[in-house]
Amino acid sequence: MKQDIAQAADSQPQKPDFFEDAQPLTSTEVAGELGKALAVCARIYHHPDKANTDNCERSLRAAAHGIMQMWNDVQQIKQERTRQLGQ
Repeated sequence: MKQDIAQAADSQPQKPDFFEDAQPLTSTEVAGELGKALAVCARIYHHPDKANTDNCERSLRAAAHGIMQMWNDVQQIKQERTRQLGQ
């Protein structure tokens, strides 16, 4: 089962439905979104009474988009390397 999951990840990048309409982020934008996720972490674990949950959700969704974009990029790099090694 674990091997099947790994093979599925290798064969095609994961693209959740809720990010399909999202525009690609630059590396600087991805880093910025990850920074916002860290701010959410600090807020919800250290000052949950002051957390604006709507803002937290937006920040975490944007960070998730950035993470999934990086995941897909890594999968493409892996596929390209595998293809190059196979030649």
